[in-house]
Amino acid sequence: MTTRHAERTERDAAAPPEVPRRRRPHRVPAPWLRTRLRAAPRAVLALAALTCFVAFVAAALPRADDAVASRALHAALTDAGTPRTVVELTAPQPSLALGTRERAAAVAPEALARVTHRAPRTFPAPLTTRAENAVAEVRTTHQLLGIDPALPRPEAVPPHFSVHALGGLDEHARVLRGRLPRAAHDTTETTRTAEAAVTEATARALRLHVGSTVPTAYENGSQGPEFTITAILRPRAPASPYWSADPQLGTPGMAVTSGRPPALYWSAALLLPAEAAPVLLGTQTQPELAWRFIPDTDALTGEDAEGIVRAAASLRQGPASLRLRVLAGPSAAVTTQLGDVAAAHNRQREAVNPLVTAGLTGAAAVAALVLTATAALLTRRRAPELALLRARGAGLISLAARTGAETAVTTLPAAAIGLLLARLVLPDGRETPAVLAVAAVAVLVCLTPPLLVVAVHRVPRAHDEREDLAAVRPGRRRLVAEATIVLLTAGSLVALRAAGADSTAAVAVVPVLTALLGALLLLRLTPPLLRSAARWTARLRGPVVFLALARAGRAPAATAFPLCALVIALATAAFGGSVLLGTTAARDRAALLATGADARVDVLGGGRLPAGARDAVAALPGVRSVTPVGTDTDGQVGGHRVTAVAVPAEEYARLSRSTGNGGFPAASLQPRSGALGAVASPGLARRLGTGPQRVQAFGRTVTVRVTAVRTSTPAVQHGAFLLLDQTRMRAGGATSLLVTGTPASATALERAARAKGSTPVRAVLRSEVRARYAAPPLQEGTFRVYAAAVGAAGALAALALALSLLHDADARAAFLGRLRTLGLGARQSRRLALLEAVPLAVTAAVGGAVTGWAAIALAGPAVDLRLLAVGTAPTGPDGTTVPEGFHPALHAAPTALVLPAAAVLVLAAVVTVLHTRRAGDPGGRRRWPRPREAAPGSLREAAPPGAGRTPGLPGTSDPAGVSPTAANSTERTQEEPS
Repeated sequence: MTTRHAERTERDAAAPPEVPRRRRPHRVPAPWLRTRLRAAPRAVLALAALTCFVAFVAAALPRADDAVASRALHAALTDAGTPRTVVELTAPQPSLALGTRERAAAVAPEALARVTHRAPRTFPAPLTTRAENAVAEVRTTHQLLGIDPALPRPEAVPPHFSVHALGGLDEHARVLRGRLPRAAHDTTETTRTAEAAVTEATARALRLHVGSTVPTAYENGSQGPEFTITAILRPRAPASPYWSADPQLGTPGMAVTSGRPPALYWSAALLLPAEAAPVLLGTQTQPELAWRFIPDTDALTGEDAEGIVRAAASLRQGPASLRLRVLAGPSAAVTTQLGDVAAAHNRQREAVNPLVTAGLTGAAAVAALVLTATAALLTRRRAPELALLRARGAGLISLAARTGAETAVTTLPAAAIGLLLARLVLPDGRETPAVLAVAAVAVLVCLTPPLLVVAVHRVPRAHDEREDLAAVRPGRRRLVAEATIVLLTAGSLVALRAAGADSTAAVAVVPVLTALLGALLLLRLTPPLLRSAARWTARLRGPVVFLALARAGRAPAATAFPLCALVIALATAAFGGSVLLGTTAARDRAALLATGADARVDVLGGGRLPAGARDAVAALPGVRSVTPVGTDTDGQVGGHRVTAVAVPAEEYARLSRSTGNGGFPAASLQPRSGALGAVASPGLARRLGTGPQRVQAFGRTVTVRVTAVRTSTPAVQHGAFLLLDQTRMRAGGATSLLVTGTPASATALERAARAKGSTPVRAVLRSEVRARYAAPPLQEGTFRVYAAAVGAAGALAALALALSLLHDADARAAFLGRLRTLGLGARQSRRLALLEAVPLAVTAAVGGAVTGWAAIALAGPAVDLRLLAVGTAPTGPDGTTVPEGFHPALHAAPTALVLPAAAVLVLAAVVTVLHTRRAGDPGGRRRWPRPREAAPGSLREAAPPGAGRTPGLPGTSDPAGVSPTAANSTERTQEEPS
């Protein structure tokens, strides 16, 4: 043992040292997410792009709606003008029990400034104002009479002056001539003279100049103070609140006395320095202290409209009013029309809000269905992989979590990018609705794939089950779910229909709910129809129609999502298109009713047009005809005031018939049984009855008999009217001219109607009235937002249609290639592909048109087209008025029903043709092989009925049942030259 041990030791010592073997490094498996993203980059990028687009739309539409509301509110406040939006605080003159000096100190500039600086802090939110923009003054409430004989007197009435003692004249006006007025330090209420300034417009109208003396008197004839003009001023900014809050400060106007007959006189303002306010305390004009505060409207948004109404109520008679009375005195009062302006804006906003909500709801429903369909299609393409992992022991929760993580890695950044783009494009608008909408999009996209994995792969499957649309047999669960949805939808429709026009949800939800009902009905009817059509076409001679229907019947059940999206999008488009077209027609009709013809010329001031006015207007280029009418607004019928109109019978009857505005035969104005024939409004016709009645019109009493009743007429815009024959009334000259044609401008009409005279006239073009109705930001912005929502829904629906047609594009290309090897021609292949897309496209088109018509019938009474068309203003600045009885109804527009449905059919055809061409000639380098000779019994010959049974479709053939041998021969044939 010792010898052996020694030999082994020597041998080990002589052996070279053993080199240690290098270990192979351990390979770390590639991360799951990176592997999955690299495996299908196109699908990942497509889902991310779709998510980004939907997130952008979801964030942009609410922000656009907010921006429209804000612009509309600013426009409403601007159009109302400073006199209606200013907040005015007034207090009576100091108590007569005080001494002269105490009363003078109470109206001193320092006393007024204390209120000016403290009052802005009492304004309730969202109203804010600044003391720098406020105007404080002491003014007269009863005007003084200018008794200087040199002052102009239009109708022997002396001019009336209101006197304003206010500061800031040097800051807001520029002295043209003279110097600014001054006040003595010892000015009190006993002072009888004062220096004053007038604006340039006042000096020109009343013939005043520097050094002029204006003696005044009270209405009772007693002597008033005397004012000396020391300055002629020009306002630096006439539109500023300083001058526009009280327009008479800068511009004199004509007023009318209250006597009979009324007489015109000048009304102007004399401007005193603030230190001269005590002079007014010694007059009989009931002076008062006034502060005018201009609210800051730049920071207001559309959501502040309700707050403005509450704040204005608080200022008038609320907590804010009490706080202001503490500052200005217990008898102080606050007046403002700001709440009325905001309330009118709110009413108009409530009228158009259902339309916007309907567009947003439809777009949201379509977007949700498209996202769900896209996620379902992508998950379905991975079904074999997921089934294999499930069969090899992968946990359901782990598989769903991994699928959700794969989706979240790309969709969450895409949704964030969409939100960022929306904020960049639309910087105005609330953040919360946009963020919530984008979060809903991201959650929907991230949760749909895991939920589908849990639902489909809950139990490991050895093979995929067929999901053919025509072969599927709905189970009890689907029946219960569909019945529940139908009952809930029908109940909602009934409740909304019962709510009537006061329900915003009636317009917002009815199109979506109606389309959902239609989609469920189509999903129930499509499988039986496809099975019946497949059985019938199996007996036809040609194979193309049968193969197309068989292929359509084997479409997966996942096409239900694109079908629902298409139906909802088409219903929303049909409803919105009908509203937009109806509003356009209503505006045209309202403009026609307001003007009576293509143009209208009215005399102002109750006079008559010159004798040559008609001929001069008729000679203008573009004028086809001119109809003169005489109007007497003081007509009397049984003690009731009516508008009597003397018209030329033939011409006026022709005009009313051509415009569709109360047309009647000219014989209706002919005398009957000793009385003049007359056409009356409905209320007046009931009062007059059918017998002869005496009417006072045009300064005489006549006997008339009502021969026709019309609700409207071109000559009268509103109120009761009575049409009489002009030749028998001898009413004198015309008061209005109704012009048909295309005159160049209203200015040209006015110039011609004056006939080289000085008669004041006003001309209005129907096109200008129509443009004014469409100009308000609320209507215009609402239409744009709704059109954007409908366009987004249409784009998403088109994407859904394209996805439904392309989800099995590879299988379709392989199927067509195999059929080409069996003798199917290129033209037959295109027909087959087109006919295969017909069932889905036609079903969606018909369903969308029908449900759109049903939605209009259900929600039509809730849409106020009058407010949408013409707004809330009863009378425009041009004097035109829409009749009160004008209430246009919403009807289904054939164009809005047909065009979207036709677009779906065209889109389906285009997508199918493009894909068929691309599959048949990829890159223009390879074409399907064309066999040299068709074998007997090939597809070029008649297909015998029942040849090649298709499982799931009794009595039909299997178009995809090509054996592996045929497939191999197809591949070999494609490699060989034909």
